[in-house]
Amino acid sequence: MHRAIIFDATGTLFKVRGTISTNYNKVFNQYGININKDIDNNFLKHFSKLSNEYPSYGHSVEETNDGKYKSLSSNGEKNAFLWWNKLMKNLLQSSSNLSIEKIEQIPLATYLELYNKFGMNGNDGGETKIGQHNFWEIYPEVKPTLTKLKEDGCYLGVISNFDERLSPILKQLDIENFFQNNITTSIDCGYQKPHQKIFQHSFNKLLAIDPSIKKEEVIYVGDNIKKDCIGSNEFGFTPCLINRNHLTNDDLFSHFKENSLLVPQKLIIIKSLFEILSYAKKSN
Repeated sequence: MHRAIIFDATGTLFKVRGTISTNYNKVFNQYGININKDIDNNFLKHFSKLSNEYPSYGHSVEETNDGKYKSLSSNGEKNAFLWWNKLMKNLLQSSSNLSIEKIEQIPLATYLELYNKFGMNGNDGGETKIGQHNFWEIYPEVKPTLTKLKEDGCYLGVISNFDERLSPILKQLDIENFFQNNITTSIDCGYQKPHQKIFQHSFNKLLAIDPSIKKEEVIYVGDNIKKDCIGSNEFGFTPCLINRNHLTNDDLFSHFKENSLLVPQKLIIIKSLFEILSYAKKSN
């Protein structure tokens, strides 16, 4: 049985509320800008491209092939706004009728407002209600599952290719308190999944809490085969796929063929986080 469960964030614990286009237009429409629904299809393509070009939101400590670091940092602060500003402009080029010249004329405050709305300022006007966020929502089984794991004495944590807004988002969604300060992001440690060092960064936090814990006593739950399952398996954690995307057996086996270290016997596959409860060790 396992003593610790570490989770991916987006697609595992929570998801975008509604659609990307709807949320972007909540802000851009105020400035006379309309984004079409193409953004919902273009988002992941542009996100992946920029993540490869500027890993860890421009704060990577990984060397590129030419031996240089890709950085978008400002004044040394670990803030992802410059990275997201670049992504927003790329999305506007592909998902609106605006020219590049018009896009460059949009006030910086517009992009900053959208950036903040997806972070700690996600509730428009009035009193902010804990447990609710206008741009994010947790999956229905998340809180009951975390509550039961906590009651059973399981150590909990998060590893995510996310930026500095993750903790405020988890707090607003009322689940940050489950993770005992064991929240690791790519912008914080400078490495993004599936790199081994982001998993090591999180494991070090676990060791600080309980020096006796072993890698094989940790389950890592995520929704992405390559970043989550292969990455955590290579580090020594037990990989668990939350199959919210309804991958078929053919999809899964193609990944097994590509990666000899990840075999079906090593991978836990669940459809709901409730199922992870049977793998957690209860405290005496």
